[in-house]
Amino acid sequence: MYKRRRLVGTYLGAVLAVAALPGISLIVEDPPWEVVLSGVVFLLVNQLIHTYPSAVRTAPPGAVLALAAIGIVQDTLLWLLVSWIGSQMDYGVHVDGLLAALAGGAVMRLTVLAVMAIGPQPVPEAA
Repeated sequence: MYKRRRLVGTYLGAVLAVAALPGISLIVEDPPWEVVLSGVVFLLVNQLIHTYPSAVRTAPPGAVLALAAIGIVQDTLLWLLVSWIGSQMDYGVHVDGLLAALAGGAVMRLTVLAVMAIGPQPVPEAA
């Protein structure tokens, strides 16, 4: 269940960033497919690189802040990657620059952490 919330949060973060930020725009005016393309890239990379605390609500604040900062950098680089892929294919999402990618990364990471904090938290495994 926790993994599904991370997936939903990642996809919602991508949709929210594309819809709300002026520096991130769609290349071709066929929104469902372009948001799906950027969402798939984010989902694949975020599943390969886990920069989330095991339980958001019970994690120490320092750990959440450190992982959030690392995650914002990761998501910023992902926005730049998605923009580069889109420019090569003339299809997808265009990011105007580093500041727009940074804002998109912050929106994305905060959305994922908020979705992960909702609902029951995973039980820590005994050592």
